[in-house]
Amino acid sequence: MRLYRDSSGDPRAHGETGKELLAQFLESDVQDSATLGRKILKVIDKIAGGHLDEWERTGNAYTLTLAPDGADIEPEMDDAEPLHLTLAELRDGVARWVDFLDESAAP
Repeated sequence: MRLYRDSSGDPRAHGETGKELLAQFLESDVQDSATLGRKILKVIDKIAGGHLDEWERTGNAYTLTLAPDGADIEPEMDDAEPLHLTLAELRDGVARWVDFLDESAAP
């Protein structure tokens, strides 16, 4: 996934083939909030560690559902197929986004 800021300074993500929905989710629902990204990471860890059975959050354009068997990102605005990821795949993408936001924050 390629992460960058556009000419307006907004965070952007370009997803690899098959994982475009992850990039779109990060842009539209997590946006410039490293705090929300860290919250999602904590929930992923709780589920992976067996301390939480399921978690769901509907944001601006997607519903994210987390369970022990993985994560589903489901579009709320169109008929696109949901994206299923392992918890590790989602964790990697969100962690990269949070790191990017922290590193590229305006002074």
